[in-house]
Amino acid sequence: MHSRYLAGAFKEKEVDYQYINIDDLRYINGEPEQISNSLNKRVINRVAAGKAQDYLDAANNLYVVMGCFVDYNYVSCEPPSFKEIDQLLGRYKGKNIVLMYALGSNIITKEKLTKTLPKGLFSTIVFGNGYNNILTGAIDDFQPHYDKLKNIAILSADIINKLKRPLIMEIESATGCNRKPGCKFCIENLRGLPNTSRDSDDIVAEIKALHDGGARYFRIGRQPNFYSYQGSNPQAVERLFRDIRSECPDLRTLHIDNVSPHNVNTPEGREISALVARYCTSGNIAPFGVESFDETVRQANNLNGSIDDILQSIKILNEVGVQQDEQGTRRFLPGLNLIYGLEGQSKNTIQKNLKRMKDILQDDYVRRVFVRNLTSPHGEQFGEGDKSFFEEWKKTIEKNFSLPMLKKVYPQGTVLRNERVEMIDNGNSILRQMGTCPERIVIKKKELNLDKTYTVRVKDYIDHRTMEGELMCKESE
Repeated sequence: MHSRYLAGAFKEKEVDYQYINIDDLRYINGEPEQISNSLNKRVINRVAAGKAQDYLDAANNLYVVMGCFVDYNYVSCEPPSFKEIDQLLGRYKGKNIVLMYALGSNIITKEKLTKTLPKGLFSTIVFGNGYNNILTGAIDDFQPHYDKLKNIAILSADIINKLKRPLIMEIESATGCNRKPGCKFCIENLRGLPNTSRDSDDIVAEIKALHDGGARYFRIGRQPNFYSYQGSNPQAVERLFRDIRSECPDLRTLHIDNVSPHNVNTPEGREISALVARYCTSGNIAPFGVESFDETVRQANNLNGSIDDILQSIKILNEVGVQQDEQGTRRFLPGLNLIYGLEGQSKNTIQKNLKRMKDILQDDYVRRVFVRNLTSPHGEQFGEGDKSFFEEWKKTIEKNFSLPMLKKVYPQGTVLRNERVEMIDNGNSILRQMGTCPERIVIKKKELNLDKTYTVRVKDYIDHRTMEGELMCKESE
């Protein structure tokens, strides 16, 4: 999304641009396309083929968009580190190289960031929204300026012509958290931006431009809490969804992103939940920032909502979204995010988490569980000295909750349609549906066609997020 909005700003300023990604840089620096009988996920997403070198040589300015907040192992891509960027772009240090840092706030200062940056590579560091820099020259403008974004978001559809593989288009809907003060550790709390929603007409116009350009997969995200949209207004949410559906009849995925349970367990939240289930496509997830079921940890970190809010919110989403449809997925279910290393954590925290999760496993459905180490506002992982304890903590949750829940949501024999081949690994095909945090299904000893979709049946379970499937039929050419 950051790169796309940057492209829209260049279009508005009538500046010629070319788009390449980290996979292109690796490829022109000698990375192979295939390693044994696996595709190389470090180059599989390149977009410029053999032209990347020419683009780099001819460019007057290079803009590097970076800033991964959470360390995560992705199925078919690998984000770069600053060290790798320095190695790949080192020969261009004579050019104007600008870092568009996707993180940043008044507290996340350049002085702190520069300690981790390669020396002498970047001419300028831009915090805030990169498109503000292109439009006005500002380098520390954190405000969203939705009046400016309105037009460049539409113009950003131009970048679709430069993409090769199907992508989910992330659509910004709001800025800032509606809780003041927010969760103690959260980057949104540090940014301190006011909770501001985009006008629904602007969001619809952006999605329509992308849809008309060929995009079919959308997630309304880039906000801490979708349920706070327009002041948690169900009428505004319905208008947004209704207009998207009307203007984009051929879309295949319409999902949402982050949700705060304290806004679900309200009369307005119940209405919004029913609207999401009605208008969005199947397989949708509301990722709840639970972080911990330990009351001591929750109080120490000012976590959003109560435990009762969380449990009731899970039930509300199950009431409206537990049904399986023709895709084989549940319509709309919650996801749970848990963090290791928060202030107030003790050796008893894991047992308190497991106790609550045991009740959830018995009574309700959850589509996805994400357990991670605490991350600083700069993107570093905290608790490195306790890495072995974190891994044990994580595996305990996976064994006792995530795997049994996966079996509950996807019983053996479940037929899943429109499963896209995302990766080939060791001669096995890894498929996922295009949507929010989909589970993986592996067809063993078959190298299927990349990016084609198939119908598969759940045969067995490999781990807490991966199933073994058997091929039924191909859906597309």
